[in-house]
Amino acid sequence: MKNLLLVSSLFLLGACTPIVKNHPPKTIQINQIDNGNVNNSNYANMDKKHQMLLSKGKELLSKGERKKAIFECFNPIIRDYEKIYLNSNKRIYSARTQAEYDFYAMSAKNEGKVAHILSKTWSEAYYLKAYTLIDLKELNVAKQTISKALKLAPSNSKYLSEMGHIFNLVKDTKSAIRNYNLAEKYASFFSPENLKRKELLKAKRGIGFSYTELNKLDKAERIYREILAIDSGDKIAKRELKYIQELKKRR
Repeated sequence: MKNLLLVSSLFLLGACTPIVKNHPPKTIQINQIDNGNVNNSNYANMDKKHQMLLSKGKELLSKGERKKAIFECFNPIIRDYEKIYLNSNKRIYSARTQAEYDFYAMSAKNEGKVAHILSKTWSEAYYLKAYTLIDLKELNVAKQTISKALKLAPSNSKYLSEMGHIFNLVKDTKSAIRNYNLAEKYASFFSPENLKRKELLKAKRGIGFSYTELNKLDKAERIYREILAIDSGDKIAKRELKYIQELKKRR
């Protein structure tokens, strides 16, 4: 209930709170961490270096070099951030938009904690590692890894959909639906404008697939028709609707 109230508040603030585009949200200065001072300048330099590693990792993935991407790119990013922030007494978040930034700041305050909100780089390294681990059939480790991304960015629609995908792969369909439902909700509130539609549709496809797996065909059909109302050319929704009609005929 508390989260829903926060979301409602942010929605009302949306008209006066601009979405951050083309650059990460501001960071909050940390006075002292285990290994020394981390000021905004040092953080910006570290973040820039790790953004380059993320790009290299994506390039390696495009070439099919999955393990190399993990060991040479994603793991070094994760190690560096964990070394600095893992034992912080502040609540560490990773945000993509101003709305998400504000939501996390309010969430931390509600918990009686101070928020320290970073760019998406650290959480994205977890996400890409989890994505790669799924391809490598390492589902348990992938789930643990995407959980770490969600701890940093609990309202990130893309990460929630990826968790939903993992739950479907391990046949925990009800948990998959819970994650996809959150992904759908948070896409509307927090996803960047240029990704909002894509992430919303991905979440809805996940919900539709999960309902089909549970043989709740009417619910699945409704979801896919909602997708076509948003994007009349969605090939996956059209294909799944045909499949659902075939399943209904077999009953």
